[in-house]
Amino acid sequence: MRRLNLVFAASLLFGVCTARASEPPPLPAAAPVVPETLALSDDSVARMTIPVMVDGQGPFPFVIDTGADRTVISRELAATLNLPSGPHVTMHESAGVDDVETVLITRLGVGKRVVEGIDAPVLSAANLGAQGLLGIDSLSDQHVVLDFKSRRLMSLTSRSELYDPNMNVVRGKSRFGQLVLVDAVVRGVPVYVILDSGAQNTVGNLALRRILTRGATRAYPPTQIISVTGRSTPAEFADIADLHVGALTIRNMPLAFAELHTFERFGLTDRPAMLLGMDVLGLCQKVTVDFKRREATFTIN
Repeated sequence: MRRLNLVFAASLLFGVCTARASEPPPLPAAAPVVPETLALSDDSVARMTIPVMVDGQGPFPFVIDTGADRTVISRELAATLNLPSGPHVTMHESAGVDDVETVLITRLGVGKRVVEGIDAPVLSAANLGAQGLLGIDSLSDQHVVLDFKSRRLMSLTSRSELYDPNMNVVRGKSRFGQLVLVDAVVRGVPVYVILDSGAQNTVGNLALRRILTRGATRAYPPTQIISVTGRSTPAEFADIADLHVGALTIRNMPLAFAELHTFERFGLTDRPAMLLGMDVLGLCQKVTVDFKRREATFTIN
């Protein structure tokens, strides 16, 4: 069962990633800054978590979610911490639009970094699959490094990633504060890619499915994608031969397909698009995301 955007997936997908060297990115103008380093941990479905302080209490494990535009806290943790109620907000999630409650987090601490005054949506821990999700409202001006090999998260202010011959740089555009990569191609057709480290699995829209599954013979049983509010969306799996995100190549991978509200919100219903989840990101040694510079890098070897 697949949970998206602000939640996790229980089904496992497998694939193969390769990369070729890209042109060196420009060196940063300023002297290098030593990044803050935090230990990464896995949650029950292999998403990445980091310790977070909430109003001076904790730390609590929050999932790093580059596919969520807001930081979210579980209803159970908010009650335990007796956080004050905030305004109701409209939340766009995989199954549609919902009116949700918020609580006020006065100070959210991620290592030495403190974000003040967050109206955090409150959702059930059972649907979140976590104590909370660290969204891009807490990361928007940061250069975030997910180092899977050394199990570390590093963050510092926006900057170019130092050149590595095994690193692939992919640039994109900003949409609702999220990074949408535009340098992706399948069978000669451009594909829009939304990085979603809060999702265990990658999901494509139906426009992408029509391109990727031409001539496919293997059938998979249907499944359901469960949203953060517990609503479900029909989905199906199909094999793909290869997909290129910049110089990153994904081969021989079963991919889930569904007509999610997320694609509609981004204006990508009729154009090939996908949410790139941890099943692909976790195959890399290192992934960096810089929302301000609108670029991501993938290091394979």
